[in-house]
Amino acid sequence: MTTPFDFNHAPFDCLSPAERQRLGECVDVAYFPKNVCLHEANSPVDTLYVVIKGLISEHGEGEILGYYGPQDIFDARAMLSGRAQHRLIAVEDTLVFCLPREQVLDLTQRNPVFGAFFYQDVAARFAVLANRPLQGQLQSMLMSRVDAAYLSKALWVEAQEPVLAAAKLMQKHHATCVLVQGEKEAGIFTRSDLRDFVISEAPAASTPVGPLARSPLLTIEAEAYLYHAQLLMATHTIQRLVVTRKGEIIGILEQVELLSFLSNQSHIVLAQIERAESIVELMAANRGMEELVALLHRNGVKVSQIADLLSELRRHLLGRVFTLLAPPEMLAHTCLLVLGSEGRGEQILKTDQDNALLIEDGFEHPDLAAICERFTQTLLAFGYPPCPGGIMLNQPDWCCGVSEMRSRLLGWIRSASAENVMRLAIWADARPIAGKASLLGPVRLQALPELDAPFLARFALPVLQFDVPLSLFSRLVLDAGSERDRLDIKKGGIFPLVHGLRSLALEASIEAANSYQRIDALLACGQLPTELAQDLRETLSFLHGLRLQHGLNAIAQGRAPDNLIEPAALSTLERDLLKDALGVVKRFRQLIEHHFQLARLG
Repeated sequence: MTTPFDFNHAPFDCLSPAERQRLGECVDVAYFPKNVCLHEANSPVDTLYVVIKGLISEHGEGEILGYYGPQDIFDARAMLSGRAQHRLIAVEDTLVFCLPREQVLDLTQRNPVFGAFFYQDVAARFAVLANRPLQGQLQSMLMSRVDAAYLSKALWVEAQEPVLAAAKLMQKHHATCVLVQGEKEAGIFTRSDLRDFVISEAPAASTPVGPLARSPLLTIEAEAYLYHAQLLMATHTIQRLVVTRKGEIIGILEQVELLSFLSNQSHIVLAQIERAESIVELMAANRGMEELVALLHRNGVKVSQIADLLSELRRHLLGRVFTLLAPPEMLAHTCLLVLGSEGRGEQILKTDQDNALLIEDGFEHPDLAAICERFTQTLLAFGYPPCPGGIMLNQPDWCCGVSEMRSRLLGWIRSASAENVMRLAIWADARPIAGKASLLGPVRLQALPELDAPFLARFALPVLQFDVPLSLFSRLVLDAGSERDRLDIKKGGIFPLVHGLRSLALEASIEAANSYQRIDALLACGQLPTELAQDLRETLSFLHGLRLQHGLNAIAQGRAPDNLIEPAALSTLERDLLKDALGVVKRFRQLIEHHFQLARLG
């Protein structure tokens, strides 16, 4: 009896019924006994294989490059080129499906998502495959119409009206944007545009808003699916769409409202935080955030969007904790900061506490130390472990006056030991969340002297601290010792990207702390080539997503999350994308090494 082909695994699960039938009619089954060679390097290839049972090894230049087990596909690269790159041998008796090359190539042309599995362009592979939006329980919600979600009112101003009028209108209606009526076409003026205008120091009362508005408007029909709205926002990296009905503007769809509709929880959690009058009430909101993470990820929401949403909710939560503990006179003279991944807005699951408190020079309060200790203990109760390095506001090094902190930072810069560099790196990601935010300005790393080339090289050096777990032949290199079947995705993948971007941003005096924002800023100022910037953005999102899935699985099994993933437990698609991701990490690591001339420090 012929074994039926399983279309439930990527990339075949994205084929239409007609495409499945057409491919299924030409699938064959082959048997390879143990130690038999399927094909030699440089031999012609006219078949794509999918393992039913057994094990295949791939060999090149005297080493084993990888293994293919049940449900694994091989060799996609050889199928595309028509010629094998490496030798394939059956490690044990193996049964495989055989898919004719011409049929597979035809499907890659007809079906873009299926074709993306075979893309050579890393960013394209990640964008289409790693974040396919129609998954699981989210599909029915994403297929809801745009007008089923909450739409903000469209607020209009004339192009000749001053920026001040637009700002007042946004303030009055608690809006994030206004639409600008121009002579030829309408534009949009957002809160981000207003921030940039304020920085320019132009007069708000006399500068017309029209030239500052962006056009043309990105619109979507009210009857369109939320799926299309999500794709538009992701494609154009925007946070809102203008909604029309038969060409007439009826409102604004905000990204946060889209995510709120899909989750049905984020607004509830935010309301709990804002209305909380006690730490006990905040505890309920904290639990709601944990449930929200699992729901959004299970339903296929892109990891960067989850991070954005959770970052805002956690900022409100931690800020609210401090405002409940600290009296008003203390809030007026102190600034609570989150640091590290929390400051970057890239932390989804709870991790070590990384926070600090800046105190206005000359301010004293008898209860300050006690309140800082209560804050740390409250976070422990909320599930935030203590920082092993003591980077918490109940420690003297991280709770001090602005001038004292400035002196401390300058001391770390002058004696840039490995420990001091990592302290500075964590500080570089500082973000104010409660109290007097302006206290951070004088002690931002970008505001300090002595950031010369030798220091910047020492600052960037930790990028080389951990090897990228990928061999010359794109084989995953696993850890030695008791963890030999695992790969540390943080050390080998995420950290080199995050710290490399942090180093380039510090050199370019870019104040953005978020890694994705740093990529955009570095691209805008010519410090990153376009293709690499795209690859970095998609790679970081994929690695964060893999780490999140691993962490959620650990929590579900009653274990504490860690960074050690098991490549053998990943799907063929995930392993293939992981190799692509680590390839990008290697390229970027080499760029940092060359840019800062790190070889001279060796």
